[in-house]
Amino acid sequence: MTTPPRPRRRRGLPTLEPIAGLPGPVVPLRSRRKRARADFRHARHRLGRRLAPLRRVLGEAFHDFFFSDSLILAGNIAFTTLFAAFPFLIFLLTLAGLFGQTEAVRQSIELALELIPPEVASVLRPAVEEVLREASAGVLTVSILVSLWFASSGLESLRHAMNHAYQVPELPHFLVGRLESILLTIFSAIVILIATVALVGWPVAREVIAWLSERELFERNLYSVVRYVLGVGLLFGLTVTLYMVLPNIDLRLRDVVPGALVAVTVWTLIAVAFSWYLRNFARYSLIYGSLAGIVLTLLFFYISAAIFIFGAQLNSAIRRERMRRLGDRATAGEDASGSGSEAPGV
Repeated sequence: MTTPPRPRRRRGLPTLEPIAGLPGPVVPLRSRRKRARADFRHARHRLGRRLAPLRRVLGEAFHDFFFSDSLILAGNIAFTTLFAAFPFLIFLLTLAGLFGQTEAVRQSIELALELIPPEVASVLRPAVEEVLREASAGVLTVSILVSLWFASSGLESLRHAMNHAYQVPELPHFLVGRLESILLTIFSAIVILIATVALVGWPVAREVIAWLSERELFERNLYSVVRYVLGVGLLFGLTVTLYMVLPNIDLRLRDVVPGALVAVTVWTLIAVAFSWYLRNFARYSLIYGSLAGIVLTLLFFYISAAIFIFGAQLNSAIRRERMRRLGDRATAGEDASGSGSEAPGV
């Protein structure tokens, strides 16, 4: 008669049920460490899976930014923006003069100059003030086409950069694209004019803030903070609008808000850092002499254009990731329906 095999003894402590009033079996320290390491690996794996789309989006955005023509396009945008800014300003002031809103436009221009670094604003302000003094209704009747043509050059370069970011073809004919840029220039001037008219109540708010500041209900610099926040908000709205209307592709608001938010936030931080760098370290006058102001202005425009392009490429990467996920879901749905239809025949 054969004897039954002896049961194997498990290593470690035996599994005992806790007795009433007494603690359960003590788990060895080594087992607790193994369990903690396993839990940590599991949590890290889950976090990595959730962050994988974000890594892919940022990787594609940075790759497209540094390993394509983005920085070259940023230089083109910087030049054409400086080239087109003053014709657009002349057209905007002339259009505002027809509706009696010249003063509102002047205040919005001053608000825009407060957003950029003071070193750059000091270069642009004399030219802007000269344009403000010389602009008249004669510009609208004599050289409207010339002003619009030059002013649309900036939007044309921005359009090319947006199409490059979304990898979509340009318009079939140069004149068609230029005509569309001219129409967008007119539309932008009208939108800016409407925005400035909507801010007519701003002097009333300024008086209220000044009255509260005199009575020490708010800080003295609240007025400057409110103006800066207002300017950043208008810049965000303008960036969202350009991201939506410039590319030759249908985009919705949710497709452009992430990149616009990143671009405006980074631009605000860079503007502050750029001003601090110029005040403490940069000595461009030793190299460029009297042209240092122009060089600094072009450099700031170049950095701003690069940030604007990166925001568009981030939106493009997010859009591609969303399309990939939709494609994966559609493929999974087709596989599930296919397996379900084959099941009865098996």
